[in-house]
Amino acid sequence: MIFEGLTYGGWAAFMVILVRTSALVAAMPVLGSPNLPAVVKAAIALILALVLWPVVDLGGLQAPTTLMGFLPLVVGETLIGVILGLSARLLLTSLQIMGQMAGFQMGFAVANVIDPMSGMQISVLGQFVYLVGILVFLAVGGHHMFIRALADSFTLVPPGSFGLSQGLFQQMMGLAANMFYLAVRIGAPIIGALLFTSVIMGILAKTVPQMNILIVGFPLKITVGLVMLAATITVLVPVMAKVFKNLGAVLTGLLKAM
Repeated sequence: MIFEGLTYGGWAAFMVILVRTSALVAAMPVLGSPNLPAVVKAAIALILALVLWPVVDLGGLQAPTTLMGFLPLVVGETLIGVILGLSARLLLTSLQIMGQMAGFQMGFAVANVIDPMSGMQISVLGQFVYLVGILVFLAVGGHHMFIRALADSFTLVPPGSFGLSQGLFQQMMGLAANMFYLAVRIGAPIIGALLFTSVIMGILAKTVPQMNILIVGFPLKITVGLVMLAATITVLVPVMAKVFKNLGAVLTGLLKAM
């Protein structure tokens, strides 16, 4: 048996690895989806922990001997995994924000669907762009970057050494600001074209009052929005691929700031 003859320190080391791994699996995109059964998530976390256990050196771990001594250790390990998973979720949320803004201008504000990742209602356009982002994330090996960062995290942030520093706070604020920056940057062509369409319809409403601008406006905006989306999707994919390829450096920076 793999656990046969383990000392108390060996058990404690394995549990620390399992807690950090479980938190990351629950927080990262795709694997953290509510649609994925909890049994599957637990199995993935257990397999990753078993793989990392012989590789990670936790010889200096001072294993607590009481439940209250383990509590701060478990909380710190959980926060490490959650922060790493949240960094990728912020990048993917920028796509949802972009789709939400464009979909609202196109008249899709009431045509919402359930996002399987968060369980919340988002616009149809936002869900489409979000799924494209998920595919790009998997295509560039974003999930591999998380596994690599998880293995490196035990060296950069040994168990029990986690702390909320000013550098970590600034990096998280930078990721949050970058989320809105990416949303505007990616959605600028569509949002700009729809805004220009609204201005033209406003001018037509004044110059040609006989025209029913509502009847003409809805299909026109939808057509312009879909055409611009088809034209910009070839630009959106390379931009998101470049962002996700830099995810490894982002995760390393977060770990060094902890």
